[in-house]
Amino acid sequence: MRRDVVCIEAKKVFDFCVQEHHVERTFRASGIAEDHHVEVDCRIDTHEVTCREVSERKCVDHHDHKEVVCLAIEVPVTLRLVSRTTGKVLRRLHKKVLIPKQVVLTLPPGAEVDCEVTGDCCCVFDHDNEEVHCAFDLCIAVKSKGTVEVLVPVLGDCKPRECRATRDRCRSVDEW
Repeated sequence: MRRDVVCIEAKKVFDFCVQEHHVERTFRASGIAEDHHVEVDCRIDTHEVTCREVSERKCVDHHDHKEVVCLAIEVPVTLRLVSRTTGKVLRRLHKKVLIPKQVVLTLPPGAEVDCEVTGDCCCVFDHDNEEVHCAFDLCIAVKSKGTVEVLVPVLGDCKPRECRATRDRCRSVDEW
């Protein structure tokens, strides 16, 4: 039996941590008529979260490559102010919630830092001050990762098997 070796390039997660984070923010929303009873619909855009390092990394353990990383995490939020009476959208606000975060991660040379954020938000409209008050309950995952080369033994090629036919006829698309 022939044995080959293949070198595959892949992303490796060196270290990661997860933390729950509660944040409260207030946003200005002027020009809403007094006679409207307003409900606020809040949506966090988890796919557009940005995570950037805002200062130099500080080494805390040379042997294990542990470093303190200071991050600015920006979480895009869309707020829709909706009339409870008519259901009409009165105002749409696109905001970013900035969260400073400091973590200790294993960061070998060449490693990069990445963040993922999930969560929920609850907002209320304050007619008197023309403001939207929001509470965000977020789960923030911070990862250090980098490209590595992995040596994989190969015992053979991946060959597809032949599809077996059945005696049952296939349903037409209309029957689905």
